[in-house]
Amino acid sequence: MSADRHSPAVQLARRMLINRETGNPSRQQPVTLLLGPVGSGKTTALEAIRRDLGWGVVHAGFEFGQGGKAGTIDVLTKLAYSFSNKWRNRPKPQFVRFTLALIAVQAELPGRNRDEDLAQLKVLINSFYGIFWTPAMDRALKTLTETATAIGLVEPPYAELFRQTFPHLVRNIRRRLDKAAVRSLADFPNAEGRSPYDALLELNRLAHGNARDGKAVTEWVMAAFLGDVRANHPRLAKPEEKSPCTCDLSQQRRHWHNWVVALDDVDHAGGTEFLADLITARERYAVQHPNDREAHDALLVVATSGRWHEDWGTAWLAPWKPASGAPPAVRPMVDCEEASYDDWANVANGALESPYYPVRLSSQSIGRIARVLDSGALTPKVALAHRATGGLPSAVEQLSKRLRASEVREGDRDLLTTDPHAGPDPCYRRLAELGLTEHLDDVSLDDFVTAAPFATAPWLIPDAAQSRIDQPHVGRILTELRTALWVTAKNSAGTTEDQAALHPWIAANLVSALARRGDGPTYTDQFTALRDDPDTAQDPVRLAYCNLALGDIDAVVTFFEREFNRIPHADWVAKLELVLNAPDDLPPGRDHAELYDELVNLDNARSPADRSEIRNNVARLIAAGWLTANPFAVRGQDQHQVIANAFAALATTSHRPDVGALVSAKELARRGEFP
Repeated sequence: MSADRHSPAVQLARRMLINRETGNPSRQQPVTLLLGPVGSGKTTALEAIRRDLGWGVVHAGFEFGQGGKAGTIDVLTKLAYSFSNKWRNRPKPQFVRFTLALIAVQAELPGRNRDEDLAQLKVLINSFYGIFWTPAMDRALKTLTETATAIGLVEPPYAELFRQTFPHLVRNIRRRLDKAAVRSLADFPNAEGRSPYDALLELNRLAHGNARDGKAVTEWVMAAFLGDVRANHPRLAKPEEKSPCTCDLSQQRRHWHNWVVALDDVDHAGGTEFLADLITARERYAVQHPNDREAHDALLVVATSGRWHEDWGTAWLAPWKPASGAPPAVRPMVDCEEASYDDWANVANGALESPYYPVRLSSQSIGRIARVLDSGALTPKVALAHRATGGLPSAVEQLSKRLRASEVREGDRDLLTTDPHAGPDPCYRRLAELGLTEHLDDVSLDDFVTAAPFATAPWLIPDAAQSRIDQPHVGRILTELRTALWVTAKNSAGTTEDQAALHPWIAANLVSALARRGDGPTYTDQFTALRDDPDTAQDPVRLAYCNLALGDIDAVVTFFEREFNRIPHADWVAKLELVLNAPDDLPPGRDHAELYDELVNLDNARSPADRSEIRNNVARLIAAGWLTANPFAVRGQDQHQVIANAFAALATTSHRPDVGALVSAKELARRGEFP
């Protein structure tokens, strides 16, 4: 529990809990989206939030993707059921409007005579009110729930859930008929000024026969649900003394809480449709009731998604797009630690720009990884796990057993690319667990491995590029990796256009699998195709990246030697860092020291006889940096020192006044933070 309370997602939920300060009107609430790729801990974060809310904050949840598409009414029924449970020291919520709307929708009426239908509907509704529950009521409920499935009110996979939850909602309102609630059901455009029961009759007509209009029924039922939230919320809004909530108490602000809706995996069938229906209903009510102090309902929606949806991109910058090219009105996302209500509302500019609030889930910290591995935070195995996985929780868990049982030596390169037991290539196995092909027809995991050079390149191949790359499925694979949140833009001083990064866990596994694959296009074939692409040829940094990936170290050393005194050293270091992160297909069984000597000697053999001191140091820097940058290689202090010494020597031979960038890079290398 204590670990939950300090997680970034839990802290974000606490910051978002205030619905209003006491005495003020309600304020608009966002749909907060916790985004991360497969294995990033989205469900774990949502569970931690719900545990932290405990009994102190009214909350409910729904998990999409449990078999078949969930309709909006399926979700609302489950939420209403959970909300209307007993909350400690508080009155029990009653979803009168919502339940009456569902009864009206499910009623089987003759449809021959309006007065007859109206009378029958009134009798049906009133039959559920009374102090004692009777067998006749059970029979009537069974008939209604059967009708719900027959008319398509609920989706077939969720019919059983509806049969379990709907009777609870009816029993919860049986004490007395809330006339105000009935009247409010007529407050909807489709009612067209009718009386309340006439409005319910119209709702029934929209659900049955030739006049059937599922969209209008969903809109009406959603409005009824939100009406119940507005009616119930003030009675359950005050934080309980000594409850799990401690939000903003340091500021001594007397406030009312939101209710929280926790939705897991909204990228699965029905999830984004539900969010769109909710937002449409909210906006409609706010427009129709501009002077209502309760115009904004008190639902804080916290949802998780493993994919980006196009609806979010109208106001928020997709994570793979650089901020430098974004329109002024489109805002970049923030991490969980930086997210807040004020950031979403953009209070500084006085405008609420989007009903959605996408935020990035934080990666696992080194401290947390150390606890998983039962090791000290500064040990080589923890550093290896952190670099190789990029803090992806599921990947850390996968490696934990292997790393706990292994002796991790500085300079090792094969610890994560070999399996001591017989079986499939571990890189292929890890990739298979990421569900990369789930949303792509006719694309195999092997196609992803073949496309590894194009996917792992630190830039985005333009959609309109006239490319020589003639590879199957590359465009679809790149689009899928972006949509599945594996690609992140480098929103800092870039060294090449559209600079971005594929997550290190998937990138390292893709390249390692390609380098050791027996059949199909080879590592060399594919990186040669990327090198020979016109867009690569026009950018010398991209070209150097591809040359290094192909092992052409002397060409790369020549480029950086030539640039050393021609451009600002800060730019030189930034370009160098990008290029050093090129992958390699060097034998993983050979250790760092052996390969380092071989690379330096290779440049010596191929370079001009009159080598400069600058070239000598650049060659050492590139050889050591390239080997060290491999996410699956175990770093060591000796390697860091070689890089630091090379930067120090270059600083003394520079002809430029801005050697501070070289000195800073030296200090980063000494601490093991470069490249």
